[in-house]
Amino acid sequence: MSLRRASLSLLAFTTALLPVTASAASPLEGLWLTQNQRSIIALAECDQGLCGNVFWIIKDGMQTDSANPDESKRSRPMCGLPILWGFEKDGDHAWENGTIYKADEGDLYDADLALQEDGTLKVRGYMGISLLGKTQVWTRVSAKDYPSCKK
Repeated sequence: MSLRRASLSLLAFTTALLPVTASAASPLEGLWLTQNQRSIIALAECDQGLCGNVFWIIKDGMQTDSANPDESKRSRPMCGLPILWGFEKDGDHAWENGTIYKADEGDLYDADLALQEDGTLKVRGYMGISLLGKTQVWTRVSAKDYPSCKK
């Protein structure tokens, strides 16, 4: 095989892989109903890894970030509020080293995410070591059932 033909083959192979790599989305992207069914979090890739913002929130629930330790942020609307960020992929179905903001307490926790075989999402928040944490199970939902809280 000539050097030119080998170079063209390599270029064609590399170019064929680019769209797949660029468009490969995380299997977690989408809408997730929290375990207490009071909010829906939209997960998506962002500059800080995998991130999540409030997409929908129950009307009789918290409407502002009222428990934030920073008094100047307590009037921020819950709608659109970032509550998950910084997750790094760890294998096919796990993300780790992220942060979760528990708005009703105004606290930040370390967190890991794991996509379960049944399609649910295991969300584990903890301080320091995962063994001393709390787990919630979130369920994937559709936007047609839960319209965005953003007007």
